[in-house]
Amino acid sequence: MVQSLGPSRRHFLKTACSAAASLAVPMSVPAARGPGSLASAAETAGKVQSSPMKLSFMTFVCPTWTTETVVKFARRAGYDGVEIRVDVDHKHGISSASSPETRRSVKKLFADEGVQVASVATSVQFASPAAENHKKNLAAAKANLDLAADLGAPVVRMFAGGGIRKLTPEAARQVAAAFDEVGDYAKGSGSCPILECGHDIIKGAAEAAEVLRQVRTENFGALWNHSEMDDPTFDALKGRLRHFHVHDEVLDPKNTNLVALARRVKKIPYRGYVSLEIIWGKNVPEDVLIATASRLKRQIAEGLA
Repeated sequence: MVQSLGPSRRHFLKTACSAAASLAVPMSVPAARGPGSLASAAETAGKVQSSPMKLSFMTFVCPTWTTETVVKFARRAGYDGVEIRVDVDHKHGISSASSPETRRSVKKLFADEGVQVASVATSVQFASPAAENHKKNLAAAKANLDLAADLGAPVVRMFAGGGIRKLTPEAARQVAAAFDEVGDYAKGSGSCPILECGHDIIKGAAEAAEVLRQVRTENFGALWNHSEMDDPTFDALKGRLRHFHVHDEVLDPKNTNLVALARRVKKIPYRGYVSLEIIWGKNVPEDVLIATASRLKRQIAEGLA
């Protein structure tokens, strides 16, 4: 989930919009060709896809867009993937209740545009002390892993959470056991459940390590919920690290966190996404998303060089 980091959202929007002005191309107008255009971003997509660290955005940045609008914009703006947030009434309407026909149609749309479903992001929480709630969360996790497999998404985001104030030894065991169950359930499907770390009761390296050391299934990963990462956190997560969320701070043209992040994960090596999770309750302006993609791609390339 979004963190409150650094200057205000208004400052980010003002500076990002200013930096993006020369790159703005309305979606309804054919993109002109040139080094800063949407067309040139699409033309380099093949090179981008080979990067071990890819870029996506979560549908929180565009909650009123249809699936077709989301995917076509992602391709034209140079994003490698889209992270689908389910169960929050985004207009894309994709969920674990989607019909087989809808799933096939969505998968084909992404494939035709050369964009991947980077992740399915859920609200599943595994630390609830209420047995009935825990049972429902396990069922929801499995249903969304099935959805991810049908869409070709490599990971499904889940939480510890559970409405408790802090991670206890009992909660850590329950969360680890839950990931063993759902990880084994999805084994061989091509989709992996991942635990969001750096959020709720998994605040940092110590809490993450307490859960990760108890997970036995191979089909399990970790998500780090920040654009910055210290040595203890990297050491705790590096064996399972599959996904990153970054937030409002990366909209600031002066922010270069992804250079350091790419340099760090180059050591693993990393094969996953950095995904924009920006939650404003409305669409982020297209020109901001375009400029941010271009800037973050350069930062990733610099860090991996």
